Amino acid sequence: MNLLKITRSTFGLCVALVLLFGCGKEEYPTVDLFTWKAKVDVTAKAALSVNIESSGGSAGAEGSAKVVDNDPATKFLINPYQSNFYLQLSFAAPQQVASYTLTSGNDAPGRDPKNWKLSGSLDGTNWVDLDTRNGETFSGRNMLKTYSFKNKVLYKHYRLSITAIGSGSLFQLSEWRVIEVPEEQQ
Repeated sequence: MNLLKITRSTFGLCVALVLLFGCGKEEYPTVDLFTWKAKVDVTAKAALSVNIESSGGSAGAEGSAKVVDNDPATKFLINPYQSNFYLQLSFAAPQQVASYTLTSGNDAPGRDPKNWKLSGSLDGTNWVDLDTRNGETFSGRNMLKTYSFKNKVLYKHYRLSITAIGSGSLFQLSEWRVIEVPEEQQ
């Protein structure tokens, strides 16, 4: 009986030691816990410029700064609208933008963008068209719409050229946001 108790105790001790120290330690590759990439709004990292400014200037009540202030209750308004109008975001470091959002203004649907193209540039001089939209409408005021496309190139400059508006001579837009999208999520 004593032999049985000693054997059980010894076996229990061996099991405890194996669990504590492992049975021939297995090697696992080290993994960075934060390797997953996500879609990220990178608008705030950029400097905005426009070729036609609001009459009150960029910091005015309806100036260009309002289109990237992340507040859909504000808007950018120009009068008169011209078909060569564009907004441009320039980044210190290149970004892989493959999605963007536009938020319509608070009034007068005719002022909304109707036709546009989004282009990317490495140097601010040579442009590549990334996305073109024609006949777009916003069914509501302060309505956010998302547009996605494939883009494998990291550009330093992104330009939104508004080639037509709904009607009239005024253009308005509450928000323009650009989204960096990893290639595997496009």
